[in-house]
Amino acid sequence: MYAAMYRPVKPVTSTLLDTAQKYVTFDDDHDDVALSTALISLQSRPDIRGLIDFARKYSPYYGSLYSNIPMNVSSLQDYPIIDLDSYWKANECKNSQVLTMPLSGGIVWKTGGTVGHPKITFISQGELQSISSQLGRAIIEAGLLSADRIANLFYAGDLYGSFLLHVLSIQDLSVPSVHIPIGGSCDPSATIQYMKELDATVIFGTVTKVVQLAQHLLEQKETMDQIRTFMFAGEAFFHDQRTVVQAAFPLARIRSLVYGSMDSGVMGYSASDTDWRLHRVNRPFVELEICPDSADTVPTTKPMVPGRLLVTNLSRRLQPVIRYPCGDRAEWVDQSEGLFRVLGRHSESARIGPVSLDVSHVREIIDQALPGASIAGIQLVLNRVDSLDSLTIRIGYRPPDLVEATKAVVAKLKDQRPMFQQHVDLKLICPLQVEFVDAKDLTLNARTGKSVGLIDQRSTEDGAKICC
Repeated sequence: MYAAMYRPVKPVTSTLLDTAQKYVTFDDDHDDVALSTALISLQSRPDIRGLIDFARKYSPYYGSLYSNIPMNVSSLQDYPIIDLDSYWKANECKNSQVLTMPLSGGIVWKTGGTVGHPKITFISQGELQSISSQLGRAIIEAGLLSADRIANLFYAGDLYGSFLLHVLSIQDLSVPSVHIPIGGSCDPSATIQYMKELDATVIFGTVTKVVQLAQHLLEQKETMDQIRTFMFAGEAFFHDQRTVVQAAFPLARIRSLVYGSMDSGVMGYSASDTDWRLHRVNRPFVELEICPDSADTVPTTKPMVPGRLLVTNLSRRLQPVIRYPCGDRAEWVDQSEGLFRVLGRHSESARIGPVSLDVSHVREIIDQALPGASIAGIQLVLNRVDSLDSLTIRIGYRPPDLVEATKAVVAKLKDQRPMFQQHVDLKLICPLQVEFVDAKDLTLNARTGKSVGLIDQRSTEDGAKICC
């Protein structure tokens, strides 16, 4: 299914050859593979106009998308925002219409989809080297020190890239360090034992994994004072999770390792010890735009104006990423300095009948209802009961008084989102259900190990849907 059976490369033209030869030297007796390698080397020269012209000329998808735009248009905002449905339909595993050339060397990653219809990102060898270098810089920006010993707890396999990328990025560090490649699938007791015996000082991993380790340590009445820093990536870290992590790792700083994704690339570097959502744009490799909710296609540079985040990756030529909605909401703190704050998922919301609830908003409601609680995570579970939509809020926490905690959550949701209760009273949706569980009982994405924020179990043609 993932065989490299793509459309043929366009014939080598003098213009294309001249462009490549400006930056790369190769024999006169060149072939398509050599030319492909040469052209990918252009990723080391970030240039918006060059990227757009290249994508327009050599990607059928972008060529069609930009067909009505004059060649001399250079402003990024004059080009359309990518429609994700059409983009991923065009980027099939075989015969991709998004790619600018065949993948003759490099790697493939899965960024979502299903087994039958995966969303695949294609990365050339040169791009992979660039990504690992950018990640190496991110690690230093997040506070890694010389001689740190890194427990890599990210997940590997199933076309998932985080563990492998951090194997590569550690090799690109500008300071000496020791890599301890434990992975995310190892059970908590073995993981902790490895970290103790091998003197780990830094943890790389998902929040879900480290919360699991923290709870295991606390159940054993243990702490790990040797951990100096926990660097997380892949999912948000909420302040209600800080209590349990810092109880188990009392001397650890908590930092965002990097802000990025497999499809968008490295978008930002950690910029704060106290606000983990604050990042600095990965310039000159990336351009970010924030389109306010009030003007969804027009970007703003004003601070503190929330909107959806668009990414243009100037270092990606094989599978161009231009004005691509990365799925998150953000706001500028200082656009001129490249400082922005990630505000959560743009699309992570549940619809129960006519009522919409954002996962991030529900978490805030629970924080207010249960102040001081050490919550491992929350999940919104959607079902159909008696022909009505039903919402269960699943909370990774065991309250001392189950009845009172349930009442507090129900009352706070009613107060903050009265529309929900109004539709319950109208018998348009089911009453809210609240479920308290252990952290180990929260549903995880089987491939990534991340906690799933939204679980839609309502019957559809494809069966249950899990969004994460």
